[in-house]
Amino acid sequence: MNESSTGTSVRPTLFNGRRHRVLWVVGVVFSAGLLAPLLFLGAARKGMVPRTVPAGYAVVIYPIALGRQWLPDPGDWISWTLAAAVLTAAVHAVLLDTGRPPGG
Repeated sequence: MNESSTGTSVRPTLFNGRRHRVLWVVGVVFSAGLLAPLLFLGAARKGMVPRTVPAGYAVVIYPIALGRQWLPDPGDWISWTLAAAVLTAAVHAVLLDTGRPPGG
């Protein structure tokens, strides 16, 4: 962590502004979650989330998205599961740069 001249720690920011945050969240939703691991990989590189977070999103979202295409009759459960994962990733993305300390 960097320290400013006042002695307070400076948190890294992921988004350059409100517009940037909205674009990322919309991108995560409209890509059916396929951009979520990339967003969280950037956050992990800046030390905002553990490195297991992008890996977790990739392990959940990519097989579900591919399963919708490859399974002969995936049923409704796979669509609902993907929707839940995408909404979770979108909410998590919104909460990344709220100014709150990690875990608080």
